[in-house]
Amino acid sequence: MKKILLTGGTGLVGSRLIESADYEFYILTRSDKEDSRNVRYINWTNDDYLSSIPEVDLIINLAGASLSKRWTQAHKEAIVDSRVESTKKLGAIIERQQKKPFLISASAVGYYPPAKHLTYTEAHYFEAFDFLSKTVHLWEQAAAQLDVPTAYCRFGVIFSNQGGALPLMVKPYQLYLGGNIGDGQQVYSWIHIDDLIRALLFIYDQQLTGVYNCTAPQPATQEEVGKAIAEVLHKPHLIPVPETMLKTLLGEQAVMVTEGQRVLPDKLTAAGFRFNYPTIKEAITNLYG
Repeated sequence: MKKILLTGGTGLVGSRLIESADYEFYILTRSDKEDSRNVRYINWTNDDYLSSIPEVDLIINLAGASLSKRWTQAHKEAIVDSRVESTKKLGAIIERQQKKPFLISASAVGYYPPAKHLTYTEAHYFEAFDFLSKTVHLWEQAAAQLDVPTAYCRFGVIFSNQGGALPLMVKPYQLYLGGNIGDGQQVYSWIHIDDLIRALLFIYDQQLTGVYNCTAPQPATQEEVGKAIAEVLHKPHLIPVPETMLKTLLGEQAVMVTEGQRVLPDKLTAAGFRFNYPTIKEAITNLYG
């Protein structure tokens, strides 16, 4: 049985991966947890944690402080440091491995500049231009220093009914308060969580290295997402939320809902990956239908 080492393994993506894949998992945590059938937890704050890590086939690096918590200066530093430092810490683990494992390092489509009328693929390169893009650059640079075969997976907005952004989007509609945010034309590059898990395992199985956009092939505007939620839940899409209100309430963090970018998974589809949920309607129906 393949052995996978996970950082951030107790989060939304890691938990779903463990549920979905028949592998042996070793999860690095910051607290002691009880092992289960195919999962062993390793507290990497212990001095001797390295001795508990066996030879592994794959490392999936998902660790990072939540983007959902308010972006105070202290939390912005935690967002960056948690991603960069946890990635750097993998170096000591890799050095002890007799055979170099394959590395999947999470990243984000925040790498690409917000735009309503442009389309980005993995072929586009940009310098850091804001907080999120700087975070992505530092995160990917840290992974590049590890000297193992690596896939840099830039996640879109992950759609799950168990957490993340989608339940927050759905809640206003459940209260009959759903509608456009601003003009509703900001583009969300999203992915159904099960397609994301399948994509990560596909990348490993095919040993695909380099940058991969993990997004559905059909991005959607906020208005399109909202109308799909309204249709599936049989609720109205009527009440707009002014962009200025969100900026006042959320500050810099408002960019996560008021801005977006159209990002396509060109390299994934070219490699032969097929999405089970390519459209927003199919994803919302599966999760909330």
